[in-house]
Amino acid sequence: MPLAKLKSIAWLIICLFLILSCSNNPTEESIATRTEEYRQRASQYYNAGSYAQAFQQARLGLELDEEDGGLNLLAGRALMMQRDLQQVAIARYYLERAETLLDSYKAQFSLGEFHYRYGSMLNAAAIKQRQSIAEFPSNDEEIRLAETIKNEERFKKAKEHFADATKLLQKVLKKVPNDLNSLQLAGQCYSLLEQYNDAKSHLKQAIKILEESRQYKNRIIANDTSMSIEQEKETRRKLQQDIQNEVAIRLLLASINKKEKQFGLEILEYDIILSLDPKNLEAIYARGICHYQLGSFTECISDLEDFVSSTTLAFESPPVQRALSIITELKQ
Repeated sequence: MPLAKLKSIAWLIICLFLILSCSNNPTEESIATRTEEYRQRASQYYNAGSYAQAFQQARLGLELDEEDGGLNLLAGRALMMQRDLQQVAIARYYLERAETLLDSYKAQFSLGEFHYRYGSMLNAAAIKQRQSIAEFPSNDEEIRLAETIKNEERFKKAKEHFADATKLLQKVLKKVPNDLNSLQLAGQCYSLLEQYNDAKSHLKQAIKILEESRQYKNRIIANDTSMSIEQEKETRRKLQQDIQNEVAIRLLLASINKKEKQFGLEILEYDIILSLDPKNLEAIYARGICHYQLGSFTECISDLEDFVSSTTLAFESPPVQRALSIITELKQ
């Protein structure tokens, strides 16, 4: 074969190799486009509540750009929302990276929420294990002692997570003082740490925001004649969300008052809850028990009979049995 033809063939092979190499090495622009596609899909899955799929898409995006703060945040939140102890534990890696990469209070809040959720799961497991140790103690004293010590360490670890959560949430509240989610979550964490004054101050601030929001929405519904039917429905839906949120916060405040033996303030919270949600059986039952402790027996019987006649709990359930026992005692 002539030398010129060989050189021509060699040159064609080199050109083909270069073309293939370029096609296998995407440009920065194509990487950014693919990363954005993964981000959008991850967001769509997350908003739909499909958290496993959301994590999968975010993880694929991170394989292209592991320094993408938004994808780290999505991956961490998707794992955290699966409510599995192992998955929540893994979420920490992504959320800490997001908090470092993003100059965003949302990343700090999410990391704080991780510490709250993981601490709560540890705390719940420790409570369950403590009950198990008490009900089914080992015959070996050394084993029983070792189990108790190990479980108390779990309680301690949970409190460390709650403390870490409050530090992050305080950073958020410095940037966004009226962030409702941060106020509510901080109140829950302080309550679990038994720092009740801090808990109440944050929860009361959250209630103030919700009260103002309710008043505004009620005023809009009553006075804005230009609202469409759909707009009014949406406003009423958001109003109901405000009420449910306030009820949850006031139930927590009531439980704090109970722990501090401030039963008058506890009853006041139940009264407000029932003005917002008259059929809230948790509040009706708890107020009945509180009336019993204060010796207000007529009110106690009224609440507990209302609870027993309305609850869907089984007859054998502890609340129903306690309510029936008190009613029987007081009517004798």
